[in-house]
Amino acid sequence: MHHTRRHVIMGAASIALMAPFSGISRASLSEAEFSPRDGELDFDVFRNGSAIGHHTIDLQQDGNRTTARIDILLEVGIGPLVLYRYRHQNTEIWEDGSFKSFASKTDDDGTPYAVQAVRDQSVIRVTRDHDEDYEIDGLGILPTTYWNEQTVHCSRLLDTQKGRVMAVTVMPQGWQTVRTAAGMVEAQGFAISGDIELNLWYDRKNQWTKLSFPFKGDEFDYQLV
Repeated sequence: MHHTRRHVIMGAASIALMAPFSGISRASLSEAEFSPRDGELDFDVFRNGSAIGHHTIDLQQDGNRTTARIDILLEVGIGPLVLYRYRHQNTEIWEDGSFKSFASKTDDDGTPYAVQAVRDQSVIRVTRDHDEDYEIDGLGILPTTYWNEQTVHCSRLLDTQKGRVMAVTVMPQGWQTVRTAAGMVEAQGFAISGDIELNLWYDRKNQWTKLSFPFKGDEFDYQLV
């Protein structure tokens, strides 16, 4: 939640990196290691063990184009009283295994953000309603949506809430057993540090399986439904 400070807190966006993993090359970001898929990834989000919302990614494949529609809704409160509400919606496009664009809207407890990023050959143009527009070199950078396992092979991530470039370092944590709503599964863990701090897991089919991060003494966890 796929991340400004609150965006990271709620897991709505930011990470990627080109790490020195054995057998992994920079080419994996532009070549056909990306495997398109249809279907939905649905996570329940927990804060200190209590459910606070959901993070859903609807993946649709049409020929060489993959569309990912992301919806995040998080509410923290006391009983029926909502003290904090976060809503993030994002549509992301890939073609031929390469990231092409995203367009996002966020309501961070009453503060709105809108970001659009479009790749034009080797450049990504970022348009923001709350800050200056800019262009960046698009090599080795992906948006902070996490569903694509290539995320852990990048050194930079493009924050989908505020459109900022996030520098990250990724360290593999080995294969672990993680809990999902359907039972325990084996997944490889990755610790992300730098402009964002969190942990990601992907199963043996390279499907995003889990996310967790600490924030101000609280623990946030995603559980795959």
